[in-house]
Amino acid sequence: MAETMTPAPQRVPGEPGPLALLGKLTPRDRAILRVLADHDVLTTAQIAELEFGSLRHAQTRLATLAALGAVGRFRRRLAYGSEPWRYRLAPAGAALVAAERGQRPPAPRLVERRALALAASPRLDHLLGVNGFFTALAAAARASGGACTLAAWLSEQQCAARFGDLARPDGYGAWACGQHVTGFFLEYDNGTETTTRVAGKLAGYADLATSENAPVLVLFWLPAPAREAAVRRPLARALSGAVMAATGTPALGGPAGPVWLPIGAGRRVPLTGLTPLAAPQIGRGVN
Repeated sequence: MAETMTPAPQRVPGEPGPLALLGKLTPRDRAILRVLADHDVLTTAQIAELEFGSLRHAQTRLATLAALGAVGRFRRRLAYGSEPWRYRLAPAGAALVAAERGQRPPAPRLVERRALALAASPRLDHLLGVNGFFTALAAAARASGGACTLAAWLSEQQCAARFGDLARPDGYGAWACGQHVTGFFLEYDNGTETTTRVAGKLAGYADLATSENAPVLVLFWLPAPAREAAVRRPLARALSGAVMAATGTPALGGPAGPVWLPIGAGRRVPLTGLTPLAAPQIGRGVN
């Protein structure tokens, strides 16, 4: 059978080409594009946590990147005003990241089609919540003055590619403070599933621990203290094998702080206070 060739993607009229864009981007700009390639969508505040430390500076630079055609943005109109901008890759930005990674650039129409699907997805708020968990850790790393770092951050899709159907976490992270590294899987809960269903996810992590021949730490990030209290008893019944689980809620503070209550424990600890697990070499550090 003759091999068919996919035509090279065409530039959207009015947008600068990737080569023209390249000379206008800073290293920080390109880091933002890489994160958007891996994690789909971020709010202005989340990008500020990752790369700026200042919301105003982030707003200014992101508006410039949007004008250059490196990123696109969308938001919904609300009853009173509008929600914050959500940023995603534009075709030229996607082409640059693909070239950097030695991949074929996606067709612009496919990039735009994916952006529309993302903007209309009922899971958008969940995805933004997951990403916000990790950008909060990046902000905590910056505040630590270099003492700690978010050493790895994998998306749901990257985890699925790495672990298959054994477990389906919302993300994987590695939090490093000095020589102390805590690798963890994240289950981001927005209160829509039954507590039995939430606890049932631990079975997959037990299988994963067996497959990897290593202990597994699962963090359940819950929307409110009442939800956390409701989930802890089913989690305790479901816990098995080489799996450790802890629960936390943003009502008590950010995810790096003393918000984590391990199942079976009576005292909250910071992320560094959880059992340090060797972080698999499956992700890149967040710049």
